[in-house]
Amino acid sequence: MSSKPREHRELIVEDGPVTRLTINRPERHNAINTEVGDAMIEVINRVGRDPAVQVLVLAGEGRSFCSGDDVSEGGDGSIPDYPWKNPYHAPHIAAFNLERHPYFRLQSLLRRIPQLVIAQVQGYCMGSGFDLMLASDYAIADPDAKLRMVIPATAFLPKYMGLKQATRLILDDRFISGTEAAELGLVTSVAEPGKLREEVDELANRLAAMGQERHGYFGVLKESINRSLWPHLDDDLRMQLITHRMSDLYRQHPYEPTLD
Repeated sequence: MSSKPREHRELIVEDGPVTRLTINRPERHNAINTEVGDAMIEVINRVGRDPAVQVLVLAGEGRSFCSGDDVSEGGDGSIPDYPWKNPYHAPHIAAFNLERHPYFRLQSLLRRIPQLVIAQVQGYCMGSGFDLMLASDYAIADPDAKLRMVIPATAFLPKYMGLKQATRLILDDRFISGTEAAELGLVTSVAEPGKLREEVDELANRLAAMGQERHGYFGVLKESINRSLWPHLDDDLRMQLITHRMSDLYRQHPYEPTLD
């Protein structure tokens, strides 16, 4: 497997039958800004078209997997095409236009590529990072990982947990540990302390060998699962985006009853 930076200075891509995509923004706990999100889409599209790749590992450099959207983005108006505050909340973006939201496009893309995707979760896993973990086929977590939803994961979470537990977790957006996430079925397993990378690599290599023996099988398997669990995934993601946007609106304009 080659190990060389590609596509973007804040992404590290290690190519091979197991391709590893690492967000390299440790000073921001690997928060995703628009530029990095767009670059991730380009990398994952390339990987999805490569028949030599069987498994994609999503990882974060340093202490955290991904702390979510970079909420500091746009404060100085320096983002190309986004001369205002955080583009995920920008009022000009129509709720039906997922193409302007790298984070929502990433979720759909991870379900559409024919490779199996493993999320390697350590440290903070929040917001968009939490949803990318949910969109992955496998997630291996460090026992001390700190997971928090932030954005109501209505597209994926109910299929993991059912109505009652999903509603509880959406409304009670506290941090949960990697161990609790495993108990709730949100991650595949919890790694032994200090062995997260080792256990992810072992799983990835085993799956890659299986994929090479059964060429094309993973893609068919994922499509079958998608049709069963998420037959209207893009519509579900649009509804999640609308919910997210409405929460912004309600915070800006709280209800104030009038008395006669």
